Amino acid sequence: MTNLAQIKKRFFTVLSVLAVIDLVLAAYLLWPGSGNASRKAREEALKSQEHELSMEVAPLKDIDQKLVQARANIAALNKQDIPDRWSDISARLDKLTQQAGVVPQSIHFVTADQSNKKDVLPGVQQIKIDTSVTGEYGKVARFINSLEQDKLLFIIQQVSLSSHEGGLVTLTIKFETFLKDTSAVSPQS
Repeated sequence: MTNLAQIKKRFFTVLSVLAVIDLVLAAYLLWPGSGNASRKAREEALKSQEHELSMEVAPLKDIDQKLVQARANIAALNKQDIPDRWSDISARLDKLTQQAGVVPQSIHFVTADQSNKKDVLPGVQQIKIDTSVTGEYGKVARFINSLEQDKLLFIIQQVSLSSHEGGLVTLTIKFETFLKDTSAVSPQS
């Protein structure tokens, strides 16, 4: 009978262990967030997060080629659209005023503060220009248009217009341009 008692004891031990496992599994199934619906919801949230992160890093795809192209574009800009001398800027402005048919009243060049180097390209200096021109309204508009479309890089910051008798208007305009390696060169105006 000892054998039967041992078998009975082992049977109840195994049965107890299985009952505990059943209770643990039942608790797991009933625990909030462990059901099939919540698992699918978590899966959808993770898929959504993956899509958002993929969209966020998409601009960084092929960044090496983009950097090479950007460097080539900057070199081309420096070579073609940024003058070497102050006189190039003055001559270009004179030509634009003559082509538009306006009369320049004043032109003031100011070297921009270069202390914030992160905003300026290396090897170039930012030049601020304040000027006033007088002429008929259509000619003044043509002058603004020619500044915007010129091969030199002119960035218009502020425009103000005042009228005079006889249909003439005076345009006061503030804009910026750039000059190559001007650290040792001074303005000519």
